[in-house]
Amino acid sequence: MQTEEIKISVFNGNAIKNAVYVLSRGKNTGKVLSQPCPNCYAISIPKASTSEVKAVANILFVSGKLKPFLHGSVIEFVTVENYRKLFLQLWRILSPEKVEQTAKQLSALDLYQLKIQQQLKTISQLRIAIAFAALE
Repeated sequence: MQTEEIKISVFNGNAIKNAVYVLSRGKNTGKVLSQPCPNCYAISIPKASTSEVKAVANILFVSGKLKPFLHGSVIEFVTVENYRKLFLQLWRILSPEKVEQTAKQLSALDLYQLKIQQQLKTISQLRIAIAFAALE
């Protein structure tokens, strides 16, 4: 897959169109984020879908390939250069079909997770209603 148009940079506070954000430090370094934060990297690529970029970033995080590149004794972090090198290496190695399949599976899991979170919210509201009903 093409790597020339992929840009991986430190998030500077300005939203980037068609970008995926990953945590750059802490125990979950490399984790894909739903929203940007001060300690993250932005991965943007104009011609690929964000779901494909998200899939490759997820593979990189879950596989543990970042662990040997973590620095810091108190708060671990990965440098943007190392993250860029590892991400692009993985991007080149994986077949487009495998990335597309992984992206579809992760998207389905995201929808399922959202559904479960909504159900948990409903259960929580029911607990509150039952508890207050007992006081009447």
